[in-house]
Amino acid sequence: MADEAVAALILRHVQRYVALDILDVYKLLHQGVFGAGHAVSNQRAAREWLEKECEKLKPNAAEPLLESVHPYDEIVRLNLRPYLAQRGNLRKLLDAFIRSAAQPRGDPETMAHWWEIFHRMTLAGNPLANRFSERTVALIGRTRAAEKWSATQHSPPYDQMHKPAYRVLDLITARELLEAQKLDTKVV
Repeated sequence: MADEAVAALILRHVQRYVALDILDVYKLLHQGVFGAGHAVSNQRAAREWLEKECEKLKPNAAEPLLESVHPYDEIVRLNLRPYLAQRGNLRKLLDAFIRSAAQPRGDPETMAHWWEIFHRMTLAGNPLANRFSERTVALIGRTRAAEKWSATQHSPPYDQMHKPAYRVLDLITARELLEAQKLDTKVV
């Protein structure tokens, strides 16, 4: 059951994002396993990063506000453009992001297992065999495992086409943040 849920999560993102590359699937799974803990080492820097990023964004209510990065929706990306369009409070978002990032999450074994699910999906006859190189997926998996599953950035094609702008939160914290501001809590 869990393997099917991980595969379904990957397929949803592959269908949603045309420019999704192997590194973007890695980032998706990494966020689903580890949350955003790697992103907040300095609160002042996190605030400045959020403020600077939001200055450049055009609000967009058409984008989903919450997007799952976990097979059971326990971890989400809160997209900044719709958050700004709904007049979400940045200070409250930063507080929620810091609280969420401080929570211990995941383990390398889970990441290895989820990556193996993705790898199997790229084998001949499976749903992603024609989309991603099985050899490259295997190589990236070995490399990242040796690096203890370190965080990564989105691929340049994904960045250029989709222009991701979000913060990763656990679902409970995200819903508390949004409900307190009377904003949409639907997860896609």
